[in-house]
Amino acid sequence: MMSSIRHYVSVASCFARLAVQRQLEYPLFLFSWLLMIPIQYFSGIWMLKIIVDRFQPLNGWDFPELTFLYGLALVSHGIFVVFFINTWHIDNMVINGGFDRLLLRPMNVFFQLVASYVNFIGLIDCIPGIIIFLYGCQLVGFEWSFFNIVKLVLVLLGGVLLRAALFISLGTIAFWTKRNGSMVGFALSMLERATMYPLSIYPFVLQALFTFLIPIGFISFYPAVEFLGKDSGMVQLPLSLALWTPIIGLACFLLAHWIFRIGMKNYESAGS
Repeated sequence: MMSSIRHYVSVASCFARLAVQRQLEYPLFLFSWLLMIPIQYFSGIWMLKIIVDRFQPLNGWDFPELTFLYGLALVSHGIFVVFFINTWHIDNMVINGGFDRLLLRPMNVFFQLVASYVNFIGLIDCIPGIIIFLYGCQLVGFEWSFFNIVKLVLVLLGGVLLRAALFISLGTIAFWTKRNGSMVGFALSMLERATMYPLSIYPFVLQALFTFLIPIGFISFYPAVEFLGKDSGMVQLPLSLALWTPIIGLACFLLAHWIFRIGMKNYESAGS
């Protein structure tokens, strides 16, 4: 068992090293991301500031609380794009035969899918996300106690698993439909809207959808509700809302893995 674990760790390390080397071959591309991503994220927080100042708080959420919510979502997004960026491109691997290469190797296919490309450039997503989150923490007076830090780490882990589960499930559809790029784009847009703003501003149907069927409300909204002492609205659960995020995230990730295994049975290989 230990030798197998060491083998997989060494392979993952090799994959990561090769991925970083490939991405550093194009410094101008790296520079463009270093310029565009912060502009995108900081303009988002600027828009929230304009909305609140020009109109009113969003269903009781003022600018400091919205900044905290937005920053929490961005941090989990940044970690996700570092380790799970390949889940956005499963359809391309189905079309161009990338999965044939994974199947020929004597290793777990799901492990190869996740570990074969560590997105070093994705760290650029993390930097402005962390800055915005720390700024939000300062504005709301977040208490950096031991238990809050532990809950925050668990929330980020659960948020990353929830994001990964969504895109793994959507990517698996490509085993039947071959193409699912439009669905991935729609999911990215949906995640941006559902995690940037309080879930409570949406109609009851959407709140229920993003809580029970596609539980992305647990990525940032419900943990922020607990950290900030806000009203969670329609959901009342035992234990803390922040602790439900890693539980639901792990459950969804295992479900997505099961769906992926079913999809693999329908993989027909590439060909004309």
